[in-house]
Amino acid sequence: MVRLRTYESPTLTTLPFLAYGKHAARELITAAGPDVEGMSSKELIKEYGSPLYVVSEGRLRADFRKFQESFSRPGLRTQIAYSVKTNYLPAICSILKSEGAWAEVVSSMEYNLARALGYSANRIVFNGPYKEHNALQRAVVEGAIVNVDGFNELAKIEAIARSLNRRARIGVRMSFRHNGIGWTKFGFDDDNGECQTALERISQSQWLSMELLHNHCGTFVLLHDLYAASVRRLIDLARRARNLGLSPTIIDVGGGFPSANKIKPDYDVPGGSKREGDFWAPYAVEICEPILKAREILGGNPMLVLEPGRAIVDGCTTLLTTVIAKKGRSNRKPAVVVDAGVNLVPTAVFYDHPISRATESFDELSETLGYELFGPLCMQTDILRSDVNASHLEVGDVITIHHVGAYCHSQSMQFIETRPATILIGPDGPSIIRERETWRDVFALDHVPRRLRDKDYNF
Repeated sequence: MVRLRTYESPTLTTLPFLAYGKHAARELITAAGPDVEGMSSKELIKEYGSPLYVVSEGRLRADFRKFQESFSRPGLRTQIAYSVKTNYLPAICSILKSEGAWAEVVSSMEYNLARALGYSANRIVFNGPYKEHNALQRAVVEGAIVNVDGFNELAKIEAIARSLNRRARIGVRMSFRHNGIGWTKFGFDDDNGECQTALERISQSQWLSMELLHNHCGTFVLLHDLYAASVRRLIDLARRARNLGLSPTIIDVGGGFPSANKIKPDYDVPGGSKREGDFWAPYAVEICEPILKAREILGGNPMLVLEPGRAIVDGCTTLLTTVIAKKGRSNRKPAVVVDAGVNLVPTAVFYDHPISRATESFDELSETLGYELFGPLCMQTDILRSDVNASHLEVGDVITIHHVGAYCHSQSMQFIETRPATILIGPDGPSIIRERETWRDVFALDHVPRRLRDKDYNF
């Protein structure tokens, strides 16, 4: 005899915001109206061309201040060292400098840029696994803090300092694994004793002044406890350094902090992450509170250095792009082609960038269609978004791609197409901060041997 279960009425469960799965709703291209920072998108396109990067100075300053405030505590000197590689547009670096940011650089190119923009050397943190000899020498002479990445570099810095007859300001970059996670390409491994050996060597050198202990634990880190583990390790390292007669006063937890951008589900935490409001507050608790409790180990007046990039520059930049074609495809959603692709938004591989349509009137999204959004490049993988809904899109419509301030400039490609202009909207309105490239700009450093030039040569 079959036993029948008592009837249970069905229930509806609300999925978490940013949760993904086969039941997740597709992203809407919303009609955002005609304005970008109070200016007509179509008028901006008309004046500066399409596509067009647009940077909001007000948003950049606000996001910087909000991040800094989240990590500020009485009794803790908090210093933001902006990660220059994230977006090294000189105008952006200069705005952040005016806000009090230091520069965190990872190459001689970035070091030279920071110095040319007026960053004093003692407000530069020099990171990275490869630092050219001349750049290291300049950093030692000028008094920048160099975070040492390994024993070979440690020996090189000591030799430079000895040859200059001056002490080098250094930090020690530490790596470790936490629950199987670790950026072990960088720094001295604390799991196998390398950090301890490095401290012992530094304590025996008259040419090295160790001021800082550093760890960078990842990118777009969504797990607060990874920073908690990092800080515990750094404090323990500071304790061991003190026992050797060293006097570190600075804890540098690197960057890796997320922005409000919409990360693809393959890279998100299970169930989806939600980042609204002051979503950096839990990170600040895990980082700041242990350092304050260990202040005596750090000389009684500890400094916290943070090296954010994406967290403070991602939201300030949008990309205006124009629909150039629509294509129907059998058994597939229609394709929309715009004049900006992954050459300008390389981060589209990791993020579902929020998208809105800039029109001269607000559309009611009473009827929506599914589209696949492609760029203009001659490659099938030039996909900006694979599943979006929108009311009818037409050739000539301007679409706004949001949160493109991080890595889209510094990793943009001159592949097939030249790169567009970038404008800054500040208190006096728009101004160009990067000119639109021409085809000659792309080939400006190239030369053709005379024997290969014919009568029609005009390069």
